[in-house]
Amino acid sequence: MDALPTHLLQLALQSADLGVWMLDLERDQEVLRSLRHDQIFGYETLQPQWGLEIALTHIVEEDRHILTDAFERARTDGSLSCEFRVRWPDGSIHWVSPLGRTEFSEGGIPLRVSGVVADITVRKQMEAESLQRSKMAAIGELTAGMAHDFNNILQGLGVSFELISNLARSGRFSAVPERARLGQELVQRAAMITHRLLAFSRRSPLTPCALDLASRLPDIVSLLRPTAEHHVNVTVWVSPNLPAIHVDSAQFEAAILNLLVNARDASPRGGNIEVTAQQAQDMTLALDDDKTYQSFALIEVMDQGSGIPLEQLDQVFEPFFTTKPIGAGTGLGLSQVYGFANQSGGKVDLDSVLGVGTRVRMWLPFESSDSSTDAVVETLSPSLEQSSVIDKPTGRILLVDDEFEVRETMATWLKQLGHEVIVASDASGALERMREAAESFDLMISDIGLTGPMDGCELAYQCRVLYDDMPVLLVTGYAGDDLEKRLPPDTLVLVKPFDMPTLVAAIAKCVT
Repeated sequence: MDALPTHLLQLALQSADLGVWMLDLERDQEVLRSLRHDQIFGYETLQPQWGLEIALTHIVEEDRHILTDAFERARTDGSLSCEFRVRWPDGSIHWVSPLGRTEFSEGGIPLRVSGVVADITVRKQMEAESLQRSKMAAIGELTAGMAHDFNNILQGLGVSFELISNLARSGRFSAVPERARLGQELVQRAAMITHRLLAFSRRSPLTPCALDLASRLPDIVSLLRPTAEHHVNVTVWVSPNLPAIHVDSAQFEAAILNLLVNARDASPRGGNIEVTAQQAQDMTLALDDDKTYQSFALIEVMDQGSGIPLEQLDQVFEPFFTTKPIGAGTGLGLSQVYGFANQSGGKVDLDSVLGVGTRVRMWLPFESSDSSTDAVVETLSPSLEQSSVIDKPTGRILLVDDEFEVRETMATWLKQLGHEVIVASDASGALERMREAAESFDLMISDIGLTGPMDGCELAYQCRVLYDDMPVLLVTGYAGDDLEKRLPPDTLVLVKPFDMPTLVAAIAKCVT
């Protein structure tokens, strides 16, 4: 085929709004470029000189490596394609995309690269607007789902409190504990939702420990069985002598429960849900900190449910994505599993066949001899089952919280447990109580997010200055991913909401 006439090539370039360039690699000098090339970089006329080094001065600093890396690849693989931001002489930012081919000598030495360049600013703006619309739609779905869940919880709590009030007024005190238990279960449901939100955003701090799958998996499955329909059969199999894994116990429990709930909801016509755990074969993952776990446990959750359409498989781990109707799911379950597995040094994948079922595989690292055991913070999550109040020592406690309702209810709890309680609403008030006290305190319990110039972590440090051996228990509704760095050594953290047995256990751990 004959080459296209020059005027047709020029017409094509003008129609596509492309600039033309050719760079001599040996001299770093463009031997050919069009006016449109320089216009894309913000100039109305052709500049006297141009080359790679000159081009780099026009590129936003953090994007410069994109072009240099592209030229390095072009020297070997023969093609160049990239996108980066440039700053025009007037200060405005534009997106630019060059596309080129490398010409080599007979000996294979790269001589020059030639190609075209386009201003893709409008396209990038449209992509950003589309992404923003998608985010807003996702937030809308999340809001609807969360509003549905929390409204149900609030409705249940409101009814429970009203019934307890009516029962107390009528003297039917024997029925109060059952209504109180239902209210506590609703609080735990709300706590699980907030934990999912923190886990998917990877802002939930992990406290890894040795976890025995042979005993833990059956316990977790037992939590699902009371809510599963009679036609769904859940079985657990753990390979004999499987070593302990090294993960955060509470987040592991949440991840497995998320998988089980999804499997149950996908099986409206019944069937089997299988949970298995065994040693993974030939599995090695490189971690962000350049360490490598050589041995992994493979945990699988399989159902015989409705399955997931092929076109949706790539989206299942995305935050807010859900195949359930609005209000029936938050779209945070699988994203929590994904975030937990990756944050733990493992990974997760999913395969599904529509109408046949779904299998989720999660690889988690085994406990090793060099696993960290000297964490400065231990977080206690709310117990999922009501436990009996253990024998507890009584003592003199300084309670610090800036929320009046929380402070008063906590003080009532502690007094019911037999403790003497002194309260303060902020850090300065707490320090004043310590200095004025005729008798020392056995324990300080403080919220982390105190109002004022000093938060609970700083207060804990000041407390250690005044009383070196005084135990400190910190409580918080959001621990944050940098909490360990902010705490004094050997400080226990209790995550809200928690029940009285959990509080009793935390106090006992602090003072013994």
